[in-house]
Amino acid sequence: MNKYVAVGAGVLGLLAFNALADDSDDVRPGTSTISIKWEHKLLEGRTDKPKVEFAHRMRNGFQFGFEQVWLYDRSESEVDAGFAPEQYEMNFKTDYKWTWGNKKHQAGPVLDYQLKEDAKNIRAGVYYGYRVSKNLSTKIRARYSTNLERIRIGEGDRDDTNKEMRYDFWLTYRWDAFTFVWDAIFLQKLSSNLNSSGVEQHIFDNNKQTAWEHEFSAEYRMPNSREHAFYGKFKFKQELNKPSHTSDRNGGYDWYGKRDNAIEVGYKYRF
Repeated sequence: MNKYVAVGAGVLGLLAFNALADDSDDVRPGTSTISIKWEHKLLEGRTDKPKVEFAHRMRNGFQFGFEQVWLYDRSESEVDAGFAPEQYEMNFKTDYKWTWGNKKHQAGPVLDYQLKEDAKNIRAGVYYGYRVSKNLSTKIRARYSTNLERIRIGEGDRDDTNKEMRYDFWLTYRWDAFTFVWDAIFLQKLSSNLNSSGVEQHIFDNNKQTAWEHEFSAEYRMPNSREHAFYGKFKFKQELNKPSHTSDRNGGYDWYGKRDNAIEVGYKYRF
């Protein structure tokens, strides 16, 4: 608990200093952003995820932050029980941005630490971005993730380690106060674990070791008050093709063969 209090006090102190310092002040530590988000999965009986994120980009290019995610289970049994939010995950994020060529090029490493109920994960990668024109830019990222610790709820530690790659390709177009982004995502399992029947267990929701997903977002930043922005995102997800997605395994909800699409809306405050 003390470490969370210390982190919270440090963040609050940074927020206060950043808010009071003038934009031209050389001692201003950088730019901070607070985001409040809500993700809603479209299939009946799935989940909602409220999220809060803080990120701070220092003037030297280093960025750090965290994201807290809760989860609401919208299945009928959970709703009848009180629809209470559960702690889902906490992510601690860092990266470094190096720019050159009049800021047309950017590149750097990323390193995240993720805490979930059933796992502790580390994620590391690199990215490169290129500004094609004033309005158009692209970015690619390759990120590797692996378990540091993994457990089965109620059963204890697991001896299999999940390893996977995620590749993102972003295409961004800016028009006046609007920003439109397409993110094409390729997921790939690098690890393997067969059960006693010889069936692969390290798979994605589509019952395969590879998957494609796409995300489309639109953001509006207020022209006369640019610290405020609102956005919406549509997540085109994988098909749910695991045996666990059939109705007899989910209290009557038949998700098998359907896409687990989601929408997300949010507000950002930059200062």
